[in-house]
Amino acid sequence: MALEINNIDGVICLKGNVTNSHAQEIKGYFKALLTIQDIVNINLCQIKEGTKELTSALKSLTNDISENKTLNYYGFAEPAVKQLYAQINSLSNFYQAA
Repeated sequence: MALEINNIDGVICLKGNVTNSHAQEIKGYFKALLTIQDIVNINLCQIKEGTKELTSALKSLTNDISENKTLNYYGFAEPAVKQLYAQINSLSNFYQAA
């Protein structure tokens, strides 16, 4: 599946598969975008493959940008996180009664 980049209400949504070359191209794209915008929000929820490569590239970009620029990116919750969230909010959790 090809990689799609869509701007939906100011949030850049990425969809598809990411390869190492895509990750570097995306890093360059967002670096250029940050020259004209102070805040960039990215949704990674629809990335099928290559999430690690992409997040690594975005982390390095976050370290390279100036303090007055902001790069926010988020993805889906891992299954372990969902299970822990369900356990914490369970009615059988006595900490909830406090």
